Amino acid sequence: SLVFYEPLVVNGMPRAKPPPDVAASGAKEWEFALVAFLVGKRLPGRNVKETLERKWGQAGHFSFHVAGNGVFLIKFDNGQARDWVLNNGPWDVWGYHLALRFWRNDMSLSLDDCKSIPVWVKFKSVPVHYWNKDGLSHIASVLGRPLHMDANTTNKRVLAFARVCIEMSASSSFPDSITLELEDGITTSIGVEYPWRPAACTLCKVFEHSNKTCPRAVRREWLPRPVIMAQRKQTDAEGWITVKRKGDKEDLPVSTQLIVEEDPLLDKEGESKLPATPVKEAPTVLGRHGSPRGLKENDLVVGEDSRVGTRPLLKGSSSGHKKRKKKGQGGQGGGGRRTR
Repeated sequence: SLVFYEPLVVNGMPRAKPPPDVAASGAKEWEFALVAFLVGKRLPGRNVKETLERKWGQAGHFSFHVAGNGVFLIKFDNGQARDWVLNNGPWDVWGYHLALRFWRNDMSLSLDDCKSIPVWVKFKSVPVHYWNKDGLSHIASVLGRPLHMDANTTNKRVLAFARVCIEMSASSSFPDSITLELEDGITTSIGVEYPWRPAACTLCKVFEHSNKTCPRAVRREWLPRPVIMAQRKQTDAEGWITVKRKGDKEDLPVSTQLIVEEDPLLDKEGESKLPATPVKEAPTVLGRHGSPRGLKENDLVVGEDSRVGTRPLLKGSSSGHKKRKKKGQGGQGGGGRRTR
């Protein structure tokens, strides 16, 4: 059960003031704890715990606590298990980077803006006499605030590269090399590699999202051209036709004017009457000797406008009779019997 303690009154307002040993004993419990959060993603604590238990099972037992707002507190039984997790990072959960920090008693467990996160960095071509805590701290301070080294770097087992965890800002340019000035004034270049480089937003200066997903970024959306469907022209009862001209925004009605010509066969009252037969003069026909000969009253004349043909035929012409008579002589093809 809890115990009541008399609060401290300052300027008429009550205030809680525990003795220093209360904070010291409480900090002892979280001595080997790590503060963790996922970069750019919020997942339920149950899913994060199940994933870390499978990955960190060989390190030893740990307890998982949800601090809220995407922040988790992971408490280990000893410092050896905690250091194993740090030295074998970076870690991810469902493909999202898991940022880890040492717990401190003055650390806030609220994650408002993710403006800086721990990033593992490899330094290459580091001079051997700078391969110590102070030398690597000076080199790492060019990129951010140094946090810790892995076990191989601390024990100098592998001198090919130094592996240091640095808390880097989202506004960092993440350079590929940094300049180290030696004791004699000569400068040398230190290579920098990032096993995992977080995506940062250059507008908001945070690691929570990238420029592609930034809510402040101006996006361009390409829209397809509108498809104009062809439609039949509709005619209303009054004879108006709706015509869509090219480039017009609105439909413009265009009237169709009907031109009616009067039929000459209709009289003024609307009744039809037969046309009068035109009077034609009798054509002049030449005789045998080229002298003109008049036609009799009963002679038939077929003109060019007749349906029989365009060649005029006269009554009494024997051209057709002679052809039939010639064809009939001697049978077909002129192969008949001749009479002497």
